[in-house]
Amino acid sequence: MIHLVVLTGFLGAGKTTLMQRTLEAFSDEKTGVIINEFGSVNIDSVLVKKEGIEISELSNGSIFCACIKDKFVDSLIEMSHMDIDYLFIEASGLADPSNMETILTGIAHKTGKDYNYRGTICIVDGESFLDLMEVLPAITSQLEYCSAVIINKEDLITKETLEKVKAKIREYNEDAGLYVTSYCQVDIREIVNAMGTKLINRKPGRETSNTEGNRAATFIISGEEEISYASLENFIKSVIDQTYRIKGFAATDRG
Repeated sequence: MIHLVVLTGFLGAGKTTLMQRTLEAFSDEKTGVIINEFGSVNIDSVLVKKEGIEISELSNGSIFCACIKDKFVDSLIEMSHMDIDYLFIEASGLADPSNMETILTGIAHKTGKDYNYRGTICIVDGESFLDLMEVLPAITSQLEYCSAVIINKEDLITKETLEKVKAKIREYNEDAGLYVTSYCQVDIREIVNAMGTKLINRKPGRETSNTEGNRAATFIISGEEEISYASLENFIKSVIDQTYRIKGFAATDRG
């Protein structure tokens, strides 16, 4: 049997840092990793590669979306035939994992060893969470279908903000284990073990909101010379301004 854990959280929340800490904590175990990014180049996989760890890289879409779900299914089947005890999956920032159990049920007859799906850990950026909740529906699904929530970057927020973040999380998930930290400094083994018992949150699966129709577009811009932070910031602001003009919104409509 292979114990399976999914890590979710929006870009910058700390997923890769947590993955690195997880692999250190489980260094005595036979471990596999699947890393998923929306971009065509999977940077995170470079950061977590270690000797003795089986890694599968899935880029250019969400593993829960039809756009690359077949590759995800193939990776799960392939990993099930490997000599590993744990499989950790780092999902993309916009992942909606609400169909994870459906996927596992669908491949059960093809796997070499059964998967013991312990659940999903959702990593929340305490500094930006309240703002992101207003514009990113995927975060709602990540919270609803998780077994544990890690509120990261505690050192960057006030106690008042922290309480607001906790209250908002509980609106979507009353049962998940809640952990508050900075730099993802948590006892990940304790969290994973608890997910297998009292903290598990089993909601009926549903169709993921990740579809080819709402798939995020990604772009890579490269240059031969260094640019200043101010120049990069101005460029990003100009792209945002242009986007709002195309959609017919005034700058003041951004909120």
